[in-house]
Amino acid sequence: MNLIKTFFLLLVLMVIACSKDKVYDDPYAGGKEPLGVKLSTDPPSPNDGAPGAVIAFKGTGLLKHRDSIHFNFNGAAGEIIKVDSFGIQVKVPVTASTGVTSVTIGDQIFFGPVFTVKGNLDIDNNFKVVVGANSSVNDVHRFSDGRLLLVGDFTDYERKGIIRPVSRIVMTSRDGEIDRSLQSGRGADGSLNTVAALPSGKLVVAGRFASYDIHLAEMHNITVLNSNGSIDSMTVNTFTDKDTVPAFNGGTDGWIRRVFVHENKVIAIGDFNYYLQYVYGVSDTRNERDSLVTDSVLVKRIARFNADGSLDSTFNYDLSLHRSYEGANGPISDAFMQEDGKLIIVGRFTRYNGQNASNIARLNTDGSLDAGFGGTGADNTITSIRYNAVTQRFMITGAFTSFDGAAVNGMVMLKTDGALDNQFQALSKEAGTYYDCAQQLNNGMIVVSGSFQSYGGIHRSGFMVLDKTGALAAGYNNVADFSGYLNRIFETTNTSGQTQALLLGSFSSFNRKEISNIVRLLFK
Repeated sequence: MNLIKTFFLLLVLMVIACSKDKVYDDPYAGGKEPLGVKLSTDPPSPNDGAPGAVIAFKGTGLLKHRDSIHFNFNGAAGEIIKVDSFGIQVKVPVTASTGVTSVTIGDQIFFGPVFTVKGNLDIDNNFKVVVGANSSVNDVHRFSDGRLLLVGDFTDYERKGIIRPVSRIVMTSRDGEIDRSLQSGRGADGSLNTVAALPSGKLVVAGRFASYDIHLAEMHNITVLNSNGSIDSMTVNTFTDKDTVPAFNGGTDGWIRRVFVHENKVIAIGDFNYYLQYVYGVSDTRNERDSLVTDSVLVKRIARFNADGSLDSTFNYDLSLHRSYEGANGPISDAFMQEDGKLIIVGRFTRYNGQNASNIARLNTDGSLDAGFGGTGADNTITSIRYNAVTQRFMITGAFTSFDGAAVNGMVMLKTDGALDNQFQALSKEAGTYYDCAQQLNNGMIVVSGSFQSYGGIHRSGFMVLDKTGALAAGYNNVADFSGYLNRIFETTNTSGQTQALLLGSFSSFNRKEISNIVRLLFK
């Protein structure tokens, strides 16, 4: 055994000795010579500034490269004023936005500190939300006294849910502070996507849920609340006893995206195929146990309810077949209801009730097609439609490159008759990017969100503000890169008459401030 151990020891020593004679290639050979440059991440002087301001950044080794230096403010090139042994002085360009600064010499990049670009757009410090909601905020209703009712997929708001549940619905002051007068109890057991007010002041909420507060599995994705957040209920005779149930007895088999109210009736759009309604007082013996009978009627993607939740069979309904007409032959992604009750739907469809309708259609109040709105429509999916009553203009966004025969870039402005407003021209965009939401404000500016890194060759990431012509609005694109999406842009004004925009959606920060899913902006 000792001989064997000695043999292996000698073998190891021979291998080590041989390895000393072998020459290996240098893995770093041929690399770039170090430039000896360092851009300090210390705050510059001053540490923020508006376009045109000259900012001094600390750095070493820059002087000998002064003729080949390029300086960027979050991707926007700044004019170099001076380079010395202490650092570099640069003028903030008009296209700059808040973000990381950098120096480029040849193909080597040296990152500096974050620089805050001052402009006319910023987070409204009078909005008292600090943390936000722990999941997406989808819609808002504003009461006449200014209070806000927020709905979404969140289960906490401002970290108040630990004390008392905040399940997908919360009431706040106009400035975002939680209002505990809401009587929502346990809230909803699934996402609330939309809210709309009835003439009575009661509220319709809809989304993807079956239970609300103590009413377990008693609704199908839609219900009506009293103005204080409690369920609007009624007493019925069941097959065993009397029971208190939701007064709105109707729903759908799939989730609801948006609801609209006109003349005390509720229109819902979403991903559903059947209208559902409970039949109280009858036992479902098919399940070999006592349970409610649920009636179902084939109704695809769009339905109108009466105030009590019953199906309105005067809306896009074939009485002879006891089902809805075909409607859109593909998904409806968004909609807008006019004051006269006509509904404009957008999405990914080519026909409505067998008639041509390329991704956009306006419906009469009986659900039939009001042909001609939007001309020949879009050549691809439309994701959103937003209307401003002051400017009387629609903004639509999506994956389309043509609208009513005209070449466009995924975002257009429409007049009230659905014709293109050619004063607005969205600039060309990179392949694979898209705009998911655009809302024109009363001042004419347009807030846009989506998946993009630049606009018209200028660095803008995920969020931008355009003027009514489609150009970047000067002074309003100073905020940092944005990641996430917006569900709703809700406009208000402060006591000084300045425009405020409440952004609701799914995001974790805005302008490098950690705030989740809700923030209010101030347009100065």
